[in-house]
Amino acid sequence: IIDALTRPLTKAEANPKPEVVKTAPSIKITVETYELALWKFNNMFLDNHWGDGLPLLPPTPNRVKWMLKGTNRSPGEVIGTVAPKNGVATIEKIAINAVMAGAKPEYLPVIIAAMEGLTDKNYDLLHVMASTGSFSLAIIVTGPIAKEIKMNSEIGFLGYGWQANDSIGRAVRLSLINMGHLWPAENDMALVGRASSNTFYTFAENEENSPWKPYHVSQGFKPDDSCVTVSTVDTGRSGLLPAPVFGGGAVRPWTPDGIMDSIVKFIGTNREGMTTWRRGTAIPSPMKYVLMFHPEFAMELNRRNLDREKLQKYFYDRTFVPYEELSPKEVQSVQRRIEAGEIPPDRVALFKEGLKPGGKIPLLNKPEDIHIIVAGGIPGYTFGMHYFAEGPYKPISHLTKPIRGATLTKAGR
Repeated sequence: IIDALTRPLTKAEANPKPEVVKTAPSIKITVETYELALWKFNNMFLDNHWGDGLPLLPPTPNRVKWMLKGTNRSPGEVIGTVAPKNGVATIEKIAINAVMAGAKPEYLPVIIAAMEGLTDKNYDLLHVMASTGSFSLAIIVTGPIAKEIKMNSEIGFLGYGWQANDSIGRAVRLSLINMGHLWPAENDMALVGRASSNTFYTFAENEENSPWKPYHVSQGFKPDDSCVTVSTVDTGRSGLLPAPVFGGGAVRPWTPDGIMDSIVKFIGTNREGMTTWRRGTAIPSPMKYVLMFHPEFAMELNRRNLDREKLQKYFYDRTFVPYEELSPKEVQSVQRRIEAGEIPPDRVALFKEGLKPGGKIPLLNKPEDIHIIVAGGIPGYTFGMHYFAEGPYKPISHLTKPIRGATLTKAGR
């Protein structure tokens, strides 16, 4: 390794030839009937690891052109590379996968925005794609385009039966498979698989029944913008449930105070990781939380004059750990993180003050690591998903991107 790093460049290395991007040839299937052609197409794609195990729609040239009508962006535009094997993602390749997923052209700008988030140079896609843990993705659409394309944000928003939700999530999954060259037990090493792995957790914010500004406004966008938020989430140790559920529903009584107390306890349980947070490892940082508030709960909180920002601070403040309750290992861990520069600069003084008698140490880096989204119907449930605020390989695990280039909807243009 030392020799390779210090040896002078050869002439060929110093003057590399420009890389020629090769275009894969079209695939032709010839059989007696259309039914057999469809069957052979699906089996061929699955055998080559180009599908997700469910039936695909053939991405013929005409259907890809039809899909591309949903955007005014150039088919050859490169938006990034896709982990783990860093295949190049283009608008046309995304359109091909959108056809196979059963999406409509008006969904394409949403799918593109999701892929822009996941291929962002700072987003840690590698960990969620390849880890042995059962992490998954939340794909959250906010703004007027969600209603235009009839995404479900109410009862059953994580379930089946909604073409927009399901095909958008599936198009992202197929894009990750085909551009990231991803496959279970080869480089996707999730030991029990990933929850909702064909479509991820793809849904829209319930803006009509939310008392607050759209979520993307909290991320710096205008209310009339349409955006996609991608977030790596831990779906529970089994990898099968988006747990825990804090309260709500139509059977048992619930109170706003009871739900808020449950959320505080949930965040508090992650204190166990305090001694192992270390940037550059598989456990790199404190958690961030994506909390889905059902509309009735959000309305009750709004009546108490609590908005998203006040609630972020409330949960942040309620989960401080008194200095007197910290173990010696926890004190050492906080000191190490301060010295290593792993605490946000504007929070260092707060952490230093917390390491004194009478002080308190927060379990979160900052209040903004709590993301609150109104979703679900009436009645509904409030539940949460969490993951490290930073990824092991790159610094971001949660990112909002604007939808642009739409041609078939009023929003997202």
